[in-house]
Amino acid sequence: PTPTQTATETPTTASPTSTAESERVVAYEELNSHQQQAFRDAIDGEASFVPNTSYVNDSAGYDFEHVDPFREHEYVRYEGELYEISTHPGELYAAYQIRTSVGSPGENATVVALEDLPERVREEVRTAIIEGEYYAPYGKWDSLPESLQDVEYVRYENETYETAYVVGDAWATVVTVEKVE
Repeated sequence: PTPTQTATETPTTASPTSTAESERVVAYEELNSHQQQAFRDAIDGEASFVPNTSYVNDSAGYDFEHVDPFREHEYVRYEGELYEISTHPGELYAAYQIRTSVGSPGENATVVALEDLPERVREEVRTAIIEGEYYAPYGKWDSLPESLQDVEYVRYENETYETAYVVGDAWATVVTVEKVE
């Protein structure tokens, strides 16, 4: 430019074509069959990716293992058109671990006999006592069962076990796509 001219940049709205930009695009054909179906669902609304456990209904979405291309790329090229990918958190799923170890309760500690626990958690606690821990997979319980929330110690076969609980949360990933004009 001459001293009286100013360089101006013309904004571009063209599809990504350079090498750096093409890394932001995944071709529909590169997606596996689950990812392709999820993409088509997203065109019509949205697709959810959820934990793969028997407690999460198949209709809740696709397994987490298939979400990566939608997180790693910004666009999908489908039938010659470019679709922008958006992701956001969906439903929250929790997994729980019950850990036990032989313990000596203090004078004010809550001690519950295993047989006095509700049937819906008794086997899980027994497993934790025998194996040292029990893992409740994503979706089995919406929250730690109320019957366990105040239990510090469990008595089983003339032994007292201290209990501890670990919670793991996983948000479903919801994918939406929008055609780039």
